[in-house]
Amino acid sequence: MTPQVGRATESADRGWIASYRLQARLMWEWRPARLAVLRRTVLSFLLACLALAITAKVLPGLKIDGPAALLLAGLILLALDSFADVFLQWLLVAQPIFVAQILGLALQVVAIFALARVVPGVSVDGDVTAVWAAVLLTLLNSLFAELVAVSDDDSYYSVLVRRLVARDFKRARESTPGLLVVQIDGLSLPVLNHAIRGGRAPVLGRLIRDGEATLHPWIALLPPTTPASQAGILHGRNDGIVGFRWYEKASARLLVANHPDDAAEIVRRVSDGAGLLADDGASIGNLMTGDAPRSYLTMATIAEGAPADDGRRLRGFLATSVNYIRLMALMGGEVAKELYQAERQRGRAVEPRIQRDLHYAIERAVTNIALRTVSTAFVIEEMYGGAPTIYVDYTGYDAISHHCGPERQEAIDALEGIDRAIGSLLKAARHTSRAYRLVVLSDHGQCLGATFRQSHGQPLEAVIAALLPGSMSVVGTTDSIESAGMGRRIAAELNRGPGPGQMLARVLPRALGHFRSGAGRGSAPKAAPPDVVVASSGNLAHVYFTSQPDRMTDEAIEASYPGLIDALARHPGIGALVVRSAAGHVLVVGPHGRLDLTEGGPDSSDILADYGLRAAENLLHLEGFANAGDLILLGAVDRVSGEVTGFEELVGSHGGLGGWQTEPFILCPTTLRLAEEPLTGAPAVYRQLMAWQAQLRARTPEGESRDQ
Repeated sequence: MTPQVGRATESADRGWIASYRLQARLMWEWRPARLAVLRRTVLSFLLACLALAITAKVLPGLKIDGPAALLLAGLILLALDSFADVFLQWLLVAQPIFVAQILGLALQVVAIFALARVVPGVSVDGDVTAVWAAVLLTLLNSLFAELVAVSDDDSYYSVLVRRLVARDFKRARESTPGLLVVQIDGLSLPVLNHAIRGGRAPVLGRLIRDGEATLHPWIALLPPTTPASQAGILHGRNDGIVGFRWYEKASARLLVANHPDDAAEIVRRVSDGAGLLADDGASIGNLMTGDAPRSYLTMATIAEGAPADDGRRLRGFLATSVNYIRLMALMGGEVAKELYQAERQRGRAVEPRIQRDLHYAIERAVTNIALRTVSTAFVIEEMYGGAPTIYVDYTGYDAISHHCGPERQEAIDALEGIDRAIGSLLKAARHTSRAYRLVVLSDHGQCLGATFRQSHGQPLEAVIAALLPGSMSVVGTTDSIESAGMGRRIAAELNRGPGPGQMLARVLPRALGHFRSGAGRGSAPKAAPPDVVVASSGNLAHVYFTSQPDRMTDEAIEASYPGLIDALARHPGIGALVVRSAAGHVLVVGPHGRLDLTEGGPDSSDILADYGLRAAENLLHLEGFANAGDLILLGAVDRVSGEVTGFEELVGSHGGLGGWQTEPFILCPTTLRLAEEPLTGAPAVYRQLMAWQAQLRARTPEGESRDQ
């Protein structure tokens, strides 16, 4: 499935003729589609006329008499500018950007004088007016050009690719292929299959239909969350990660995976230095690092200072104001789109749904637009840098699914954008010095369902508090949702680079209202801890009684809080409750009985029927961790609709059992085989990726078809 990589078709001649021939081919390969060309031509003509009219209004020395003169002058100016732009991009691609900009400005001055000579009704009163007109037109045309091509990813990344190709033209080819792993966060196999059949993921669909790739399920064990899955996939172990957030009695600390310090602590615990990316790999947009020497937009490292190769981190990207203009325009469009779609969902009375405000609209724009755009650029740069393994996480689908639903139009739109980004990566890989094998996978799935509060009028912690003595304090920890750290990632990364990025780095966190754990329900208390902490992740909740240093048993809880366990087990929003007995047995309590998982006896009550065939195995695995809750609760599953009751205020949830949340996928080249099928647990995915790394290192690309 790997696209043509390297320059096997180039002759041994590495001189300037071969270089320019390759640049011409790249410009052709990255050309816009025919409809995009037509749309861009019409809009560019109209905007060229607008730019000319504005310039004439600002500069009295530039005269344009009548609409006919304006239209003709705009047409000529557009033709000259388009030719000059293509020619200069081709001729000066290896030079600093400002060289092409200066020459472009000089050609604009010549064009102004040419208009005055050949177009009736256009006049210029002197050299000074021509120079100022050229400056103003250049600024306006640059702005308008970005707005016209704002949704065209290929046009955007083509400039980066051609500059990287020019820089590395004489670089020797690497002898072994690399591994590019793309994670689509939160996408289940059933939803992906539906999207492919519906034509919403054409790039992935083409790879499968053409026989270049095969699609497989893998099984995410409890808890199916990004920190647990990424720790397993990138480091080979995820012991002790019992949810997206959990409380640790010994230190009176709440860990939340999208807080930088907590993510770094998780990596410290699971890393042994032999992560998937330890061999000069790159981590992009992840929570965990995989022991990568270079990490971009990675939560566990964003609190670190800029590394020694800081110039490399941002080379070729976010270097000019034009890139920021495009980014801001796309983000503005995404905010408007979200506000419209939220109102449409409300107007149609779509259920279940949650309130989606301006704060979320900005968060969606950052996650689905800015983070995807920046991550793709970093992947391309690492590919041209020859990194042997690259792991990137696209989080836009997951973030939108949480708020809108995993199968709703908004979420599938985000998936379509990620599919386009993968297409851009495949195209960019055609001329890298190292061949790459593409693996696309997800870390977990998601389930639709009304929240516990929506269905029962109050949050889970309020239900628990009502069953306990009134003097006891109960705190829930669901305020910091999974996607809430995206602004911090981008702000931290921008702050490492020069120019307007540092200003944006200061503005973004304030605009998004993100905060580090230390205040609110989603953080560890500074003073004495509350009596009870309820740490929820989707339809999984850990309940901790903080006064007891060790885990409380079934008998101890019943003695201290009579009737609490049975009352929770009978609540219609809770499908199952897990507690340990004094004898060390793991008990599941449901509305109609109890099941001893340790003894594995018959279950006449069928307590776990709604949670899948591996429910008992999953619960035994989770309960075995020292930092699991004194009580473990699972939200109820509707047997008819399949909807899951989540304890967070999100209509798309994951973290527990039921539905598709434990059904991620892995798509791999047909030349790479799975050692077992299905892979069970994230550490099994790590072992498989490491085996593929070894397989690729053991083979040379000579003689292989580069279109495999």
